[in-house]
Amino acid sequence: MTKEKSPERAVSEGRFAILYFAWGEEFLQEVEHSIQNSPLLVKYDILLLTDRQTDLNRYEHLFSQVIIGDFQMSGLLRKSELIHYLPSDYDAFLFLDSDTIVLEEISFGFEMSLKHGIAMAPCHHYGLENFWGFREVMKAAGQPQRGQLQYNTGVLFFRNSPDVLTVLKRWNELVLKYKHIHNNDQPFFTLAMERLGYNPYTLPITYNYRGSGDVILGKVRIWHSHYKRPGNVNKKPDRWPPRRAYHSTLIYFDLNRIRYWPGFLLQRIRRALRRKSL
Repeated sequence: MTKEKSPERAVSEGRFAILYFAWGEEFLQEVEHSIQNSPLLVKYDILLLTDRQTDLNRYEHLFSQVIIGDFQMSGLLRKSELIHYLPSDYDAFLFLDSDTIVLEEISFGFEMSLKHGIAMAPCHHYGLENFWGFREVMKAAGQPQRGQLQYNTGVLFFRNSPDVLTVLKRWNELVLKYKHIHNNDQPFFTLAMERLGYNPYTLPITYNYRGSGDVILGKVRIWHSHYKRPGNVNKKPDRWPPRRAYHSTLIYFDLNRIRYWPGFLLQRIRRALRRKSL
């Protein structure tokens, strides 16, 4: 009887790749910025999936491998064509949007992808049916709208296995079928998992922090925003109440709580006066 490997051991022995999907000068510049500001990626192979029209002369040296695709779609929906171009010689991948920066160790994401198949964080715009009218796609697909959580596809750890490839295939199929209703790839990925009954491992938002004002407890591991990250975003990771980052500004105090201070102070004064009168 063979002993099952722990996820930690599997990660240390496995082969993993970072995968960017980008085309055109603007997005290749973003990918370059992402790689140059993410030194922790150096231990992984870095792959680029792009189109035939993109000039790679300035950027080819950044990648272990460049995969050229002939795509059916344009814009964000093109991401769903990932299933057709994945190399077979890796155990797991981390797909990263071009506007991401890896700030801290991320091996836990690979561990969870090996164990559960897919590991990803919720979208800050987290209501699936509420995402820019996506309820119309859900209606057309016969999917009940019951407040399902939407996941963000900009940071996606996934195992190279048949069950996960089935999810990616369904993602592409749904996009092809309903692209006339909605033009964003992201909610289609969650819908694919809903249709298949697939449960991913849910990572905390610190693995995919969007700079949209969500509270932060712990270190931000992957900053995912076109806004410049605050330089001190990880300076006090355990501070309570939690900090927040809105665009490029780090907020330690919730100013809305100021309105409660007068009442709180008045209560303290009243208690002190009661004790004095006794």
